[in-house]
Amino acid sequence: MTAKTLHIVIFDVPYPANYGGIIDVYYKLKSLHSLGVKLICHSFYYSGHNSPTSELEKYCDTVYYYKRKTNLSNLIFSNLPYIVNSRSDAELLTNLKKNNYPILFEGLHSSYYLNHSELTTRKKIVRTHNIEHDYYTGLAAIETNLVKRLYLKYEAKRLKQFEPNLKFATYILSISKMDVSHFSQYSKTSHVPPFFEEHSRPKFQKTELSSEFCLFQGNLGVTENSNAVHFILDHIAPLCKYTIKIAGKNPSKDLKNKIETLDHVILIENPTDKEMAHELQTAQVNLLFTFQQTGVKLKLVNALQQGKHVIINSLMNDSDLFNDLCSIQDDPKDIINSINQLIAIPFSDALIDNRVNKLKKHFTNSTNANLILGLL
Repeated sequence: MTAKTLHIVIFDVPYPANYGGIIDVYYKLKSLHSLGVKLICHSFYYSGHNSPTSELEKYCDTVYYYKRKTNLSNLIFSNLPYIVNSRSDAELLTNLKKNNYPILFEGLHSSYYLNHSELTTRKKIVRTHNIEHDYYTGLAAIETNLVKRLYLKYEAKRLKQFEPNLKFATYILSISKMDVSHFSQYSKTSHVPPFFEEHSRPKFQKTELSSEFCLFQGNLGVTENSNAVHFILDHIAPLCKYTIKIAGKNPSKDLKNKIETLDHVILIENPTDKEMAHELQTAQVNLLFTFQQTGVKLKLVNALQQGKHVIINSLMNDSDLFNDLCSIQDDPKDIINSINQLIAIPFSDALIDNRVNKLKKHFTNSTNANLILGLL
């Protein structure tokens, strides 16, 4: 069988894989490479994010880099969304035209050339990570800085106007099950769950006193996660008799001060990967809440792989995808009741086997890579 070749246009350098969207891209590259797909990688880079790296050459036959245009004129004076317009480059178009291979655009961010007249005959796939205008509207709603809030609202408007360009995609691959119906108005849409670092079957010990704690983990410098922590501190911690650990990077001074006032809440600030894995595997209950229903949270998939019991709220449940994998609660009293019940249930081999089997139905990199391979 002749090896398939695929262009992939990426919004950021996907290594190190240190946040949600990039994790999906990096492990997608690895998975497609393992299936024998020849990858031509086109990656944008910019200040404050990942730099060009030789790591990508392990999985890609050819790697091109383009500097993102982060000047103010792209931000203010264009009718195109900033996240799209800042990722345009004539050299990218030239490189895409060198052959007739299919193109995978990672996110709306990377789809500046999706509707270009010189790519009309090409097979074009768009990987959607969110309904971007909804995501930006949600960010604006919780932004306290007036200038940033105005920008987010303006960007949401431009993203909504730009989104119909998805009708020029041959296929759309939605990372979220709940977004499939939305994107289906533009082109044939499939649910392809996120790619991630797959771990071997974890070995848990029976619950001991040291593991009788709850854990929330995430980037605490992100407003969405910070809001979730405040919810835990205000509504869960006062009712919970067990220790609650909050682990993540870049907590605000306000958050740190608030945690210090609560005796049974512990902050683990900027943990290493090894430290985070230890906490994740040791905690008897993982708490994961969001108040913005967008995408699939990779930290939830990671918790289901490495952690014991998991409690989420309904906004984290992607069209009931996690019904059989988590306790789903919204009311603080119901969350407390679930904590009390789950703390007492050892995470047995039978529970591990049950979870592993259920995860495999949707969250297996090789299966999802084969879905993409079938479209090429």
